[in-house]
Amino acid sequence: MDGAFLLRNLKLARSRRFAPLLLVVLAGLAGCSGPIGLYHDVEGGAIAQSRQPPPGDDLPYPNLASVPQVPAGLTAGETQVVTQRLSPTPPAVPATQADPAALAGLTLPGGAPPAPDVPGLDVPSTPAPHHVVVPPPVVAPAPVRVDSAPVSIAFAPRSAILNPGTVKALDAVAGGRGSANVLAGGFGEASEPSPAAMTLAVERAQAIADALTAAGVPAKAIRLTAAAAGSGGFVQLVY
Repeated sequence: MDGAFLLRNLKLARSRRFAPLLLVVLAGLAGCSGPIGLYHDVEGGAIAQSRQPPPGDDLPYPNLASVPQVPAGLTAGETQVVTQRLSPTPPAVPATQADPAALAGLTLPGGAPPAPDVPGLDVPSTPAPHHVVVPPPVVAPAPVRVDSAPVSIAFAPRSAILNPGTVKALDAVAGGRGSANVLAGGFGEASEPSPAAMTLAVERAQAIADALTAAGVPAKAIRLTAAAAGSGGFVQLVY
C-alpha cells in the first residue's frame, strides 16, 4: 500500500462522514493477511514466524524422462584382449608338482592296522594281502566327438545388445550343455572385412559369452569366434 493512497484517505477522513473509511484503511495497514494473520502477529511466538521451506526445496528437480545411455563400445585394448581369446587352442595349464619338503619324514603304512582286542566284540580278521582280489580297472570308452547344431542369435542392426528373449534361449543352452564346451560367435554385417565390422563381431561374441557366464557356464569352457561377414551371432555345443 503506497503513501499517496494513505494521504488521500487521511484527507477524506477529516470529516466525520468518512470516519468509517479511516477505520478500514487502518485495518488494512495492520496487515493484508486477514483476521487470522492479524491475530498471529498480535500473539507472537512460533506461530507468527514465517513457514519453513519444505525439505529438498533447494535441490534440483529430478529428470524422470531420462533414459540409460547407449553402452560404450570396446576400446582398442579390450578388443585386443578379446581377439586373443579367439585362439581355438587354449594354453595348456601345467600340473601341480608335489613338494618334496612336504613329503619328507612321512611313512606310508604297510598294511591294515590290527583288529582291536575288545571283550565281547567279534571282529572278522583282515585277509592277507595276497588273498585280496583287486578287480581290474574299468576303462571307459573314448567319447565320440559330436557337435550340436548351432543356435542362431539375433541382434538389432549395428547393435551388440541381447534382448530378453535371446537371453532366455542362451539360458536354455547353458542348462542343457552338460560337460560340453560352448562356441560363441559373432558377425559384423559386412560384405567385406573392415575394422568397424570386426569390432562389432567381437562385441557380439563377447555379449553372448557374458550371457552364458551369467547363466553358470565357466569362462574356461567358452570359446569365441568372430567374422566380419554375416549377421547376428550363434552359439554351439562342442563335445
